[in-house]
Amino acid sequence: MTQAPWCVLPIAAMLAGCASTPDQAVYVMPAPIGATAGPRAGPGGLALNLRPVTLPDYLDTTDLVTRGGKYDITASRTGRWGERLSEGVTRSLAADLCHRLQAHIVADGPMEAPLVRIEVTVSAFDVTTTTSVLAASWTVVWQGDRRSPAIGHGTFSARIAQPGGDLTVVAAMAETVAELSDGIAATTAAPGALRAATSP
Repeated sequence: MTQAPWCVLPIAAMLAGCASTPDQAVYVMPAPIGATAGPRAGPGGLALNLRPVTLPDYLDTTDLVTRGGKYDITASRTGRWGERLSEGVTRSLAADLCHRLQAHIVADGPMEAPLVRIEVTVSAFDVTTTTSVLAASWTVVWQGDRRSPAIGHGTFSARIAQPGGDLTVVAAMAETVAELSDGIAATTAAPGALRAATSP
């Protein structure tokens, strides 16, 4: 009987620890308001088919991850993504590109309008306490056209506002995704060109 309190105390301590853990804020990548989407684009319009963006496996999570050094990464205890990062980047890029190029997002299938297929691979998306750096390559293909695919690549960066925190990290990551969209839009607007877009 005298040993019962010793069994109860650790459980009580764990419950108290859980109760004191703050709720995580949930974030999403932004998308411009008014971007058009639909299964088909009108005659003469530009139809855009963005394939799901590819990210390294360790980044494709709902964790809000920052890099602490050469080998270690840390997931935030106070914030997370509302969707997998690859899904958020794809959704944000698609809406942004449609807005910039005055295009419609379309699904696979026959189109009444010119179809542009874009594939994006993110090779790095490293966030430290001061900077967000995104490195990516992309290919633009004009369906039913004899033009050669256009290829682009770039490294984009944004400073994280101080004193920092999850919201400033998310804002900097969104800024680098917007810069990536600029690079892809420039490649798409220059048919057949081999171009590299690099941001300091």
